[in-house]
Amino acid sequence: MFDKFIKELNIPAKCRVGKKIFKKVFYENASFNKKDKEIFTEEIKSIEWLFSLKSDTINIQPYVDGDKEYEEIAIIKVDVISYKRIKKICEIIQKTIPYPLILIFNREDKILISAALKRVNKADESKNTVEEYFYTDLVDLSSPSDDEEKFLQSLNLNSLSFTNFYNLYMDIINRMNLLNVTKYGEKYEVVSEEKARDIKKISDEIEETDKEIIDLRNKMKKEVGFNKRVELNMKIKQLKEQRKILIEKLK
Repeated sequence: MFDKFIKELNIPAKCRVGKKIFKKVFYENASFNKKDKEIFTEEIKSIEWLFSLKSDTINIQPYVDGDKEYEEIAIIKVDVISYKRIKKICEIIQKTIPYPLILIFNREDKILISAALKRVNKADESKNTVEEYFYTDLVDLSSPSDDEEKFLQSLNLNSLSFTNFYNLYMDIINRMNLLNVTKYGEKYEVVSEEKARDIKKISDEIEETDKEIIDLRNKMKKEVGFNKRVELNMKIKQLKEQRKILIEKLK
């Protein structure tokens, strides 16, 4: 199923790299510690550099300004043993390899896609600083939902922006975010970049509200005072109402 998914991305053959990335590349990184090595040993089976999108392999222009360098995009497959510490693995890889990456984590027929926005580290030009990470939920390639199927189809390279590599990368991130909001009952639909940004902002507010609700519930479990429990319960109800309003704004 994974090979079928990759084929349907419609990436030109000349972009194909197909090289294994050895774990020692990460072990030799100065910031790589004993805990990181343990995670790589226990959670990762292999890492493969699938594709390199750059000007001499595809007709897309680089984008460089004072803060961003999008001269190429690498697509990397990470075969994992489990998804327990996937975000930590993603952080390590994104911080070690400075240019824009699309990471596709794979186990059996399930995938999780991750990306990260990076800006130029002016103190050390050999490194980039990660500003924000993005993740999809797990997608079962053997039985995707209707929304997941539409999302996978929307990753076909021909449906993405060819203006420059930054716009292409943002197109992918926006589509990841649009898939994520389908868990709130929305149907997957590719929208304008401006609307996608608005949806992401609302989605972030919903997630923050969910965290607050969980935090208050945990406090309620520990609280013995009746009046304080009533107060916490009222705050939870208010947050639930705010959450409903935010979800309505997604429509």
